[in-house]
Amino acid sequence: MTIGTIDYASSYFKFKTPTPIRGEPTHKSLKRLKLELQANASSVETDLGGGNHGYLGLVLTDDEYASIPHTQPFVAPNYPPPLLIPATSTQIQAIELKEQHGEAKRLYLECKNVEKALLRHIQDAIEDKFIEPLVDPYTNLLTGDVPSILEYLNYNYGKVRSEEVTQKDNEVMTMSWQPTDPLVLLTRPIEQLQKLATTAGIPYTDSQILEKGLTLIRSTRDFEYALTQWEDKPQDDKTWANFKTHFHEAQLQLKKIRGPTMQQAGYQHANVLAQELSRQIQQQLAQRDEQLLSVIQSIPSLAETSSSSDSDDTPPSQIANSVITQNTQLEILKLLQDIRQDMIKGNQQQKREPRKGPFKKTPDDQTQPKRWNTSHYCWTCGASNHPSKKCKFKAPGHQDLATFENKMGGSKAYCS
Repeated sequence: MTIGTIDYASSYFKFKTPTPIRGEPTHKSLKRLKLELQANASSVETDLGGGNHGYLGLVLTDDEYASIPHTQPFVAPNYPPPLLIPATSTQIQAIELKEQHGEAKRLYLECKNVEKALLRHIQDAIEDKFIEPLVDPYTNLLTGDVPSILEYLNYNYGKVRSEEVTQKDNEVMTMSWQPTDPLVLLTRPIEQLQKLATTAGIPYTDSQILEKGLTLIRSTRDFEYALTQWEDKPQDDKTWANFKTHFHEAQLQLKKIRGPTMQQAGYQHANVLAQELSRQIQQQLAQRDEQLLSVIQSIPSLAETSSSSDSDDTPPSQIANSVITQNTQLEILKLLQDIRQDMIKGNQQQKREPRKGPFKKTPDDQTQPKRWNTSHYCWTCGASNHPSKKCKFKAPGHQDLATFENKMGGSKAYCS
């Protein structure tokens, strides 16, 4: 196969056909196009530019190519002048001159044909009207080199709007990253966000980028010790490069402890959920106890017994034992059976429809029983029979001074 018959797109390119850009190009679509061009150019080997990155120098600018480690300046070869063999040359020297001339011509044609294949990739991806000024009227092909064409497209169509940066920011901060995932799946999206914001002219500071990474790390609830070590570092050591090294080592340490599958990842979060479930059950039992006491006190035959109690903390079971008449006992047993069935039904409904927040309750929450006494306000329980400072089931962040007038961000349950 000679050089002139090689189809570089089908024989070498990773992206043999471009991703079509429908309508006017955008920063996102042009970025994808450039990545395809870089992959395709790197797929064809050459000694130019150090020999490590193929023909990548045909796509990148000189500054971009120079920023790559272990490279030499990429210089595209020119077409060699006509072969001249001095009359004084020996036969061996003449053969060497012919071979050198042939190799120079081969290298030039190879570089030129790879570049033409890259230009066709661009022309096939973008609608004609958006690249019309760059097309030669005689050949109907793109003129100029790849970097200058990409510069033209980005200048005219690749402006980044602030809305795109905001959207990308939301995507990054809501992505799901687990300790079992490679750390690069967390750091690379943040770095891409930084590049996008810089292109838009609104770059993030180093502190902002670090805080985004730390926020995603904290959300896993598996790196408390590593986070503590990070906070203890001197301020000058808190760089993005050190961030990646520090938490990569912490991830490796975590794998040594839990095993490569990280099966115990998230156990602390599960423990918090279990504690919260236990708290909610205790609170439900206290509310049922309150309801039973209110009903018993409403029975005429028990009014005198209830009022003579020395303490409001007397358990309803002791009050119930003081009932004399059989009819009253049967009435209480029936009430207890109804309450038990209601609690089972409420717990089943709660399992099917988990709460969106750990402590927030709404007035229309059908899983909660009716409260007979809602004269006080509690930050954790909402309207209840006790003030906030006397709550026995205080949630994290509980405010003792919360009132109906100033709930201080507390529960609104039963407040309607």
